[in-house]
Amino acid sequence: MIMDTKTVSELAELFGVTRQAMNKRVKSIEGHFVEKNDKNVTVVNAAGIRELEHLYGKVVTAEAEVVEANEKAATTDLTVKADDAASKAYEMISALMKDKNAEIERLNQQLLSKDQQLTAKDEQIAEKDVQIKKQQELMDKALTDQQAFFADLQEKMKTAGENRGFFARLFGK
Repeated sequence: MIMDTKTVSELAELFGVTRQAMNKRVKSIEGHFVEKNDKNVTVVNAAGIRELEHLYGKVVTAEAEVVEANEKAATTDLTVKADDAASKAYEMISALMKDKNAEIERLNQQLLSKDQQLTAKDEQIAEKDVQIKKQQELMDKALTDQQAFFADLQEKMKTAGENRGFFARLFGK
């Protein structure tokens, strides 16, 4: 199967990106890479797909290229053809492994970054907990001081009432 054209949705699936991201990328490449098919759907030709591979740094046409290479090598000796196909397959697998290893490394770095962010957030939460505890202690102390003040004030008012003179107690003033 020789890859002639691919739709935006097919390319998005091949490259592992969203359809919207691929659509934006397709609009940014040169016009001679982009065509409309019979159904008036935007498609990218083989040269455009190679351009996208270059932009994304990912090979998706390797299988088609191996098939094309095998078709061209059909006129040569069978052993040369087998060796060529094996080396192309090895190159394709190596490229795919390299891509996957790079993706794994990127995801590991991202995971480490997220772990560091979580650790920092845990420390911030612990600090806030300490601040809340101190604030609660201060509120309890203020409440206790207020209650003591009112009790002391009521006691002073009672004693002030008992120290009134004879006439003040007699006339209730």
